[in-house]
Amino acid sequence: MGVYRDGMSERTPRDDGSPDPFAEATTLDARSLRGLAHPLRIRILNLLQDRGPATGKTVSRWLDVSSASASYHLRQLETHGFIEEDPDLGTSRERWWRTRYEGYRFPEHLDAEEPELSTAVRMALAANWNETLAAAVNMWAAQPDGWREAQVMSGRGTELTLDEFTAFREEVRALFDRYARRTGAPGSRMVRIQFAAFPDPEDRSGDEGTDGGAGA
Repeated sequence: MGVYRDGMSERTPRDDGSPDPFAEATTLDARSLRGLAHPLRIRILNLLQDRGPATGKTVSRWLDVSSASASYHLRQLETHGFIEEDPDLGTSRERWWRTRYEGYRFPEHLDAEEPELSTAVRMALAANWNETLAAAVNMWAAQPDGWREAQVMSGRGTELTLDEFTAFREEVRALFDRYARRTGAPGSRMVRIQFAAFPDPEDRSGDEGTDGGAGA
């Protein structure tokens, strides 16, 4: 599933009665943040969430990395609480690993309290998303009819106040959650949704002490 939510929200069922897709997610803290500060660990975690338990050899094959590298990053994920051994599958000669949670939440206060670590994790997430998008683009034209047309790559710039920006984020989160489910309907496929919205890095108006038109 590779589910991730930036910020915090309620852990209760949603207003329409459907379950919260993050009900079984973990919440990152300063210590666990270190465990994700590497693109390969995020990829491993996503694969274990998507494909289920696996051995270090299997992970190394999935990612085309050495067994030593796979084992090292698996141990780091275990140390920081993201994965655990599967006692039903492991043997004395081979360890099987499974995820402990279904996704993770990134509390916004960590950006202020651990700026270097939070930046490293966001960079790792961005690298993972860029790799996934590049793979999708390579297959874009080869998708079956219907699926090919349903794909989308979209980006634009717009002027927003802080209040509008915050409301926009919450509306997008609600849309994501509305379509989140663990078991697919007949004919469904796994669809990756990647979305980012942020002040233009080239726009320096925020450095002038303005509030962007936000309400008090």
